[in-house]
Amino acid sequence: MLPGLAQQDDWRRKYYDSLKAVEQEGRQRRAQLEILYRLVGRLCLAAQGQSPRLDVELGRLRDAVRRMVPFEELEPLGDALAEAVKALDAPAAVRIPTGSQPAPPLRHPEEEGAHDLAATVPAGGPSRPSPDISPDATTVVVAEEAAPLEPSTRAVLSMLLAELGREPHYAAAAGALDAELAGAMSPARKLAVIEEVARLVMQRISELEKSRRELELLMNQMIGQLDALTRYLSGQSADESDRSSSTTTLDLQITGEVRAIGESMESGADLEQIRAQLRTRLAAIGQHLHMFRLREEERSRQARERTESLRRRMNELEAEARQLQARLSTEKRLSLLDPLTRIANRMAWDQRYAAEFDRWLRFRQPTCVLAWDIDHFKAINDSYGHRAGDKVLAVVAETLARGIRSTDFVARYGGEEFVMLLAGTSLEDGVRLANRMREAVSQIGFHFRGQPVPVTISCGITELRDGDADDEAFDRADRAMYRAKEGGRNRVVSA
Repeated sequence: MLPGLAQQDDWRRKYYDSLKAVEQEGRQRRAQLEILYRLVGRLCLAAQGQSPRLDVELGRLRDAVRRMVPFEELEPLGDALAEAVKALDAPAAVRIPTGSQPAPPLRHPEEEGAHDLAATVPAGGPSRPSPDISPDATTVVVAEEAAPLEPSTRAVLSMLLAELGREPHYAAAAGALDAELAGAMSPARKLAVIEEVARLVMQRISELEKSRRELELLMNQMIGQLDALTRYLSGQSADESDRSSSTTTLDLQITGEVRAIGESMESGADLEQIRAQLRTRLAAIGQHLHMFRLREEERSRQARERTESLRRRMNELEAEARQLQARLSTEKRLSLLDPLTRIANRMAWDQRYAAEFDRWLRFRQPTCVLAWDIDHFKAINDSYGHRAGDKVLAVVAETLARGIRSTDFVARYGGEEFVMLLAGTSLEDGVRLANRMREAVSQIGFHFRGQPVPVTISCGITELRDGDADDEAFDRADRAMYRAKEGGRNRVVSA
């Protein structure tokens, strides 16, 4: 039979809440998709002027993203754009003298295998191609001059990479490309970088399209389940109406039979006639009751079937809602996690810093803000490779995380910089703790070809003070960290 009205209201509330969650995620996905489409359009504008053919393909792609066509229509445009880039690259190929090596092609970080530090660089250090032109060359060789990207182009690419970096599995690739944008590059390398950014953006757009289709399917399923619930409740209302009508009919029938019995008693000529009429009326009453019972049993059977069908559907929807909630929780957790170091990222830092600052304003308990930066990190990357640098970042992050309490907080702020919050810790105690962690980092013990590779870290620390607003304490700690760098590195400076 029908569950209580309170249970029905609880069902309705649960599924409307689930629908709201799905719709909110759909809006977020749609917003991300619109941002990526808009940035692709800007990238097309920034890359124009290289060749007529490339400009035509860029114009087609820009028109497509302006109309926000489905990803299936973007794929052939991306292939045509890649062919145009290759055609542009071919006549500009440079003949490399014997003994030199061309610049390596841009690769996705996941395509590179993890290598031990001892195997990343040859014995003589990293080799560099010679800029000299071979006198035996029979063809004139034109050396491509390395130059930085145009500011407008770099700004558009940086915006694209920043948007990609919000997704954990794109953060490493986006960070590596963004770091490369800061330096000088040959024309061929610039095209390779732009092509790789475009590839990642198209891949991300494809993922968002897939996610959007999945959300639409789930929303349609949930709407169907809610429609079934509405039909069920309507059926129950109709049953109640039929039951009331059937009861009224039975009451009229029995009342009529009883009245007829009374009339028969008064008008009967003899006792035998009265008995016959009485038996007839009582039989009619029994038939009315029997038909009423049959109608009620059929109504009850139909109600049980509807209730069982609805229960199965509700169980399915409950499972789908739990899966959706788990996926949303997982995506939220991953969005606040740095994929390389497995500690909190910049977004998580912004949220935690704001919360701790509000808590400090209420309770005024001592709270320290620390800024960390790995010393000579660029030299590590240049000498041993980016994979070695990634290992250094991961191990340093683990060392810092082990050195604090569960109530404290550490995050990767960006590049080789980390940030930290020490709640309930005075500046004096914070400096002592920071020095212990600094010494722990210096004792990690990296090696290259059997030789120790020193890894140290510098720290700036300050305490939240009266009059601080927004990021003033962080800026103070950041300046103190730079003073630690200027003072010789591998030290803690308070401000």
